Amino acid sequence: MLSRLGKIIGTAFVAIILLVPSPVLAITEDELQKQIELKNKELEQINSQINQTQGVLDNLGSQSQSLSKEIKSTEYTIKNLELGIKSSEVNIDKLGLELQDLSGKLTDAEAKIKAKRETIASLIRALDEKESEGVLQIFLKGGSLTDSVAEVSRLSQLQGSLSDEVASLRAISEDINTNMEMSSEKKDQLETENSNYKNRKYIVEDQKTYKQTLLKQTKNQETVFQKQLSELEKKQISISDDIDNLEQALRKDFNASLSPGRGFLSKPFNGTRPLTQEYGATAFAKKAYSSGFHNGNDYGMPVGTPLIAAADGKIFAVGNNGKYQYGKYIVIKHTDNFFTLYAHMSRQSVSVGESVKKGQVIGYSGNTGYSTGAHLHFGVYQSVELKGFAGAGPVPVGITMNPADYY
Repeated sequence: MLSRLGKIIGTAFVAIILLVPSPVLAITEDELQKQIELKNKELEQINSQINQTQGVLDNLGSQSQSLSKEIKSTEYTIKNLELGIKSSEVNIDKLGLELQDLSGKLTDAEAKIKAKRETIASLIRALDEKESEGVLQIFLKGGSLTDSVAEVSRLSQLQGSLSDEVASLRAISEDINTNMEMSSEKKDQLETENSNYKNRKYIVEDQKTYKQTLLKQTKNQETVFQKQLSELEKKQISISDDIDNLEQALRKDFNASLSPGRGFLSKPFNGTRPLTQEYGATAFAKKAYSSGFHNGNDYGMPVGTPLIAAADGKIFAVGNNGKYQYGKYIVIKHTDNFFTLYAHMSRQSVSVGESVKKGQVIGYSGNTGYSTGAHLHFGVYQSVELKGFAGAGPVPVGITMNPADYY
């Protein structure tokens, strides 16, 4: 029986050892921790700069629309995105160091397992020999009563040592499992950060193109810009009124029994972001919209912030309303009667028909469409369809609900 136990232990941990990666560089754990800490401090400095730049953007957002304001906002947005790119670069380096640290810990565990297995094998052999004799034979075999008792005591010590070694081996195994899970998480984070880095570079180029186009269209003249802005506002009011009328009529068909209930959705972003406008007939909505109603939740965030799927689902629509309504948007279908909308995006990174998991990055926040500042408009629908509007293309329209009821 003890020999079989030795074989089982050996087989199980050979499998574990084969999964343990080797360290990339010969560097001590203390040195790695120092490098990781330096990267953390560098990230803190970059984030502080991002917050300062965002403060300028927030201040600009409170000012009246003008060409100079729009150009300045675009310039600061580009600056913030470039800081975001730098943050991604540093974070990629930090995650690489953390993976290297975990690799070293796994290699140390491999050495410990090897030593433990040798000790256990030795104890099993010794116990096999004693087991074949039996306790009575060992007792009778002794030259004296003292020797016999001592021999039986050694047998008990061997059994206790084997139990201790197996317990120690189990603890090392648990450490390996923990470190392997952490390694897997770090690899996922590294993959996400690499994607963020690449997409933020695309968004920067889009912002630079927008600035050039703006200057070309207005010829750097405030009067031309204000004329374009006035025409845009008139057209947007017309589109918005039509959508509001449709959604107000549809809202009467709301059926609470078809909704999934609280806890179904996560917030559509990681961390915390300020809720800048709530759903419903708020005081602001009564002043800002002819309908007096806001059909989603608005969250303030810098351009290029990763947006995530609020629940598992399938991409129902990936669209762009240009300068009107939602700009670049995504709609996800979660059940036959439940959809989420992510609007005013700077970049979309999924395609129609693609299945997505809760927490998966689907794109990046922006300031596209009819928007006075960088934010995410997050909408929840019991049913939704795409309605065509001249100049804006297909726009999501449906029975809207308060997102806060499903977190």
